[in-house]
Amino acid sequence: MRKLRFATAIRDFSRRKGGAERYLVDLCTRMAKEDFEVHVYAEQWEEEVEGIHFHRVKTIPFPKSARLLSFAVRATREIERENCDVTLGVGNTLRADVLQPHGGVHWAWFWRSLRAYDHQVIWMIKLLGRVLSPKQWAQGYIEDAPYKKGRAYKIIAISDMVKRDIIRWYGIPEEKIAVIYNGVDVERFHPRNRQYRDEIRKRHGIGSEFVILFVSNNFRMKGLGHLIKALADLKKENFSPFKCLILGRDKKDSYVRLAKRLGISDEIIVAGSTDEAEKYYGAADLLIHPSFYDSCSLTVIEGLASGLPVITTSSTGASGTLNHKDNGWIIQNIGDLEELKMAIRYFQGENTREHTLNQGGMKTGRYSEIVNFNKIIRILKEASRSAEARTFD
Repeated sequence: MRKLRFATAIRDFSRRKGGAERYLVDLCTRMAKEDFEVHVYAEQWEEEVEGIHFHRVKTIPFPKSARLLSFAVRATREIERENCDVTLGVGNTLRADVLQPHGGVHWAWFWRSLRAYDHQVIWMIKLLGRVLSPKQWAQGYIEDAPYKKGRAYKIIAISDMVKRDIIRWYGIPEEKIAVIYNGVDVERFHPRNRQYRDEIRKRHGIGSEFVILFVSNNFRMKGLGHLIKALADLKKENFSPFKCLILGRDKKDSYVRLAKRLGISDEIIVAGSTDEAEKYYGAADLLIHPSFYDSCSLTVIEGLASGLPVITTSSTGASGTLNHKDNGWIIQNIGDLEELKMAIRYFQGENTREHTLNQGGMKTGRYSEIVNFNKIIRILKEASRSAEARTFD
């Protein structure tokens, strides 16, 4: 039987980039082993992958807006020339049979992420910078185009939050949208990683303290400053001894200074980036991800799969995987330090944490990579078979 010809595009086809890039590498690698002939259009890729046909897209390198636009235009044109059975767009092309915007809705991010700047003057400067940025308008145009063209068979929202944003910003009928949450490796992220608890704690000089884990490569956008302020307040309120382990490769100096100024520098441990994140989940007691905007955080799902209770915000799409006060806490107002402190106190209780640990891996099974892959493949095959005109009602 003839393999289905599939095409997608992304500027950097690399697992090291994370996010949409890592997702597409994994998806295309799996598809190449299935019933698909896979074509990837990219500026660059890490290495040749067996079964994947690579096509280099030449772009205008400068400025950034021209690079984004030239890639979108040329990749779209070249994919259409390939005349594949089905195409997938992740926010880099102007048209596709199936859309899966990994960054969520650009304009929702544009406004919500500004809340990361709590000083009014800085907020205004950042807003003005975005309004005057050709890159922002280029990215917005690229994202808007597939919705306005109205040719997509199906739109895949990676969280219920993203689905709501798509409906709000583009007026897409609800029946045209399928919600498929990101998947994680549930064999790698699993409660059995508690076996590394002593190893990681010893590595960082931690004893029996209550360990809070924060994981991100964008400290400001994911709310590290708010977390440090909340922890400083808890220390003054005679909260039990704790440590906050920070994983990520963002600039740390301003946060180290903030912790020192607030008197909790001894409680803050900046561990940097690691290839052993699963061990750190196993060593922690609680994961906190107070993000200002995140379409569907893998960090949240990895924490749940590892058996950790998770505190996050309603601006994090992955909050849709939580049961409030069961395996997590969803903060509605990210600036509300009192609620953040209340949530931390709630999960300080050992019985509450043990309940979450015991159910870890079971409820998150539906968010595994395999489940995600199978759902995506089903929609792509449906799109390839569809003979209907691909227009919205």
